[in-house]
Amino acid sequence: MGIGNHQRTERILSFRRGRANPAIGAYLSLAISMSIVGSSVVTGKYITDAMPIFLASAIRFLIASILLGCWTIFKRGSGETRLHISRHDHAVMALQALTGIFMFNVFLLLGLKLTTATASGVITSATPAIIALLCIFLGERLSGRIWTGVLLSMAGVLAVNLFGAAAGNSLASNPFLGALLVLVAVIGEALYTIFGKMVSGRLPAATIATWVSFYGMLMFLLPGLWQLRGFHPESVPASAWWSVAYSATFVTVVAFVLWFRGLQRVPASTAAPFTGMIPIVAVLLAAILLHEPVGWPHIVGVACVIGGILLITHGSARRARPVEKPIAQA
Repeated sequence: MGIGNHQRTERILSFRRGRANPAIGAYLSLAISMSIVGSSVVTGKYITDAMPIFLASAIRFLIASILLGCWTIFKRGSGETRLHISRHDHAVMALQALTGIFMFNVFLLLGLKLTTATASGVITSATPAIIALLCIFLGERLSGRIWTGVLLSMAGVLAVNLFGAAAGNSLASNPFLGALLVLVAVIGEALYTIFGKMVSGRLPAATIATWVSFYGMLMFLLPGLWQLRGFHPESVPASAWWSVAYSATFVTVVAFVLWFRGLQRVPASTAAPFTGMIPIVAVLLAAILLHEPVGWPHIVGVACVIGGILLITHGSARRARPVEKPIAQA
């Protein structure tokens, strides 16, 4: 008994001293990161209901660029950031900003004006399937397992938008057009990841995130200043302002840091299935905070998308590489 108690005490003390299995901390980081990303669809709904899209996005990425810039300077010399970058890499990161920041956010927020956050959360979580399809044009061959995952994810998206639209008709002015716009946003996110393969081997992830956020802010700046005319900030509810601040700090910065902290300890193929947290959190928060109805099509859709993600990531495990951004800088 004395020896057993001593061993249990040592395990507790070693856990408290940080000697526990590092994978547990990595799993927590990945799960929290993707949960934050899933919440971005709900905060986006608050923003689109109260603020001009370009102005809100310009403010968000201005804040995010400042925070990431401070992080880059703080980590200078650690190997996690780099200040000197070639023109070619700057051009690639500008393309990433155009697709993964500007295109993604514009079409996502426009879609959220027309459809529910529940449907949008399920659609955006199908990003791995869209990436797999786009990789065909790069000459990659998809295995049968990956094709099954793609088809299963698409079936989940169709289930939500064909059968789940009726449940949310009172909250969505044009659910089908909204779903189409969100799907275009997902294509932008997928293109971001594909462009990221061109610089991921040469630049640290934090450097890419900082410059992509900065270029995204520049793209939103002029249309944001145009929308500033006639804008009355005092008429914007606190929920919208808090959503912009939350999107800048947590969705763009904190989720990014947590995601790559997890990737430092587990392979990308292990981390990728955690993106299944996105639709789960999005559906739950939409039901709790926005009072959106959740029916069997949403549950089936989420299950299909998560199943598709597991098949795709397992089928790609041997050639998996860390992605440079969790689904979002959404």
